[in-house]
Amino acid sequence: MSLRIGIDVGGTFTDVTAFDMDAGEVALIAKYDSDAQEPMRVMERITTDLEAKFGADRVSLILHGSTAALNTLLEDKGVKTGLIVNAGFRDVYEIGRQWRGEEVFNLFAPAPKMLLTRDLIHEVKGRLDYRGEVVEPLDADAVARAARALATAGAQSIGVCLLFSFTNPAHEREAAAIIRDVAPGVFVSLSSEVNPEWREYERTASTVANAYIGPPVARYLEQLEAISLKRFPACRTLMMKSDGGAGSARMLARTPIQTVMSGPVAGVIGARYLGDMKQIENLLTFDVGGTSSDMAVLPGAPQFRSEVSVGRHPIRTQTIDIDTIGAGGGSIASIELGGVLKVGPRSAGARPGPACYDRGGTQATLTDALVALGHLSFTTLLEGAMRIDGAKAVRAVEDNVAAPLGMSMRDAAWGVVTVLATNCVSAMRTITVERGYDPREFTLIPFGGMGPTIAGRIARELGVRRILVPRDPGTFSAWGMLVTDVHQEKSLTRLTSIEDATPQSIESLFASLEKEAIEELVIERFERQSINTLRYAGMRYRGQSYEVTIPAKSFSDRADLDALAEAFHDAHKRRYGHMAENEVVEIVNFKVVAVGPIAKPVLRPASVGDSKLPQPLEMRRAWFGSDGECETPVWRRSNLGPGAQIVGPAIIEEKTSTIVIYPGQSATVDQYLNLEIEAPDAG
Repeated sequence: MSLRIGIDVGGTFTDVTAFDMDAGEVALIAKYDSDAQEPMRVMERITTDLEAKFGADRVSLILHGSTAALNTLLEDKGVKTGLIVNAGFRDVYEIGRQWRGEEVFNLFAPAPKMLLTRDLIHEVKGRLDYRGEVVEPLDADAVARAARALATAGAQSIGVCLLFSFTNPAHEREAAAIIRDVAPGVFVSLSSEVNPEWREYERTASTVANAYIGPPVARYLEQLEAISLKRFPACRTLMMKSDGGAGSARMLARTPIQTVMSGPVAGVIGARYLGDMKQIENLLTFDVGGTSSDMAVLPGAPQFRSEVSVGRHPIRTQTIDIDTIGAGGGSIASIELGGVLKVGPRSAGARPGPACYDRGGTQATLTDALVALGHLSFTTLLEGAMRIDGAKAVRAVEDNVAAPLGMSMRDAAWGVVTVLATNCVSAMRTITVERGYDPREFTLIPFGGMGPTIAGRIARELGVRRILVPRDPGTFSAWGMLVTDVHQEKSLTRLTSIEDATPQSIESLFASLEKEAIEELVIERFERQSINTLRYAGMRYRGQSYEVTIPAKSFSDRADLDALAEAFHDAHKRRYGHMAENEVVEIVNFKVVAVGPIAKPVLRPASVGDSKLPQPLEMRRAWFGSDGECETPVWRRSNLGPGAQIVGPAIIEEKTSTIVIYPGQSATVDQYLNLEIEAPDAG
């Protein structure tokens, strides 16, 4: 068995990449229309097609990235959920933090969204102190009564969040056993499993969110595994996690909240792998699909964060730091009050899709604007596999944008591209310039169906000098899944002063977490000696409210502790612009990630042939704003060999995307058939 399959479920398309490990090459690239209502129907089609093409015995691994958890939260499609807390703490979830963030001056800023009502929150007696020692035994009868009452009220899921369970989970585990005994079939979400770290509100909110999405996402994972095994009996099925690793259905059964960012992270992992192949350290990823654009900055390794907000639901879970805006190929252009052109976040989706898809859509989208400008073909996409109606794209732009604004169709279409590009550039400046990174020192890696189409414009605005377009960019996230590993994370909160700690005490805490994480991966059939572990310390100056996460190593003497403190000072200065070397430094959170390695695909260089450019497929008149209308050659990417050089303006069409090279930019095909675009005048 040599085939590995990556499946990326997006809002508009589901992308499939099959890699032949023996041949060292991609065996299949495919796109399917997504079906948000019946996602398993799409999976049935995909696995049926794969079995018909390759047989049942050639597929060894399926890696899956999905928006199942994310959409369940965004669309409020979770189950009725109850919550059990300590006596006196019933209102923690509703009170929240009273923090408005960017809405600080908005008196009407909406509060975080609650996923359950107060009548579904029950208090029970029992208390641990901050060291995890029992102050008052858990009232088992009260837990049983609460579980029965919640089950009677129709709760399909119960969250349990008890004080200091991140130090000692005994009370929560006891409560879980009681709930499963008196209310069998009810999903149980424990804060000590979901987020075993301090901060009562965030821990409670995450536990509730995990409970809310638990049953539907768990069913999704079970169905996915069942469908895969039905077609490929010896196949292993894994789901992408938010931290860029993967996990089995068993690993994620109790904590499906770990998959809330499953979809977007795979592209970042793939970009890092590609950057390592090309020996490029600083990367900016730019993933533009049908409904959204995802961006991440990689100054070497991917950056992480522990808190995200999904549809006003605060969640604490380890995730790659990705910034997302509602702007993609299907984003609808509309005229707001006062004649303001707005693009997104509303999307035409897969059905009816952009007007040019000829599926009943009449509103103008980014795709329609690009067709009208000549950047996309007027008749077909996906190398002719998808017919489009260019006249309907022009009509949609004229009727919905140009006429209301009193401008020409071409200027209106360019305006749609400009608005969306400005939104993307603004988000990219937030994750680069505002964090102390110079975009000119980074290489932009665009992917997704629309990323390479508008990347040239983004690079111009941002000052990026180099763009690296991977092979098959429209399915690059599916490829990214094939270069990940299985991750198992363990963490705990233990306030520890670096000044007072001993190397032995710190080493003991990390070693204990490592042992737990490694045992989990041994159950997943990984050889113990093959498992690698990564350590992280969440650190702060004493009195600060939030921590900075620092990679940690082993601790054998005082110099190791001093080196960790120095690394924290440097990281704090980079993030906040200052440091306080005379202040007491504390470790708040200890975290370990055990990594079960999966063999990576190794791409073979393309055979060197004639680097001379073939004749273009056609010459097309395309509009480039201030550069005017240009007679633009169009090539098919599959006809371009290593060493081929192209001077912009130019358009390169391929099966999964269209690459637009702007005037002043030039491109070269490398030995792996990636396209390197240089923009020497940028910035």
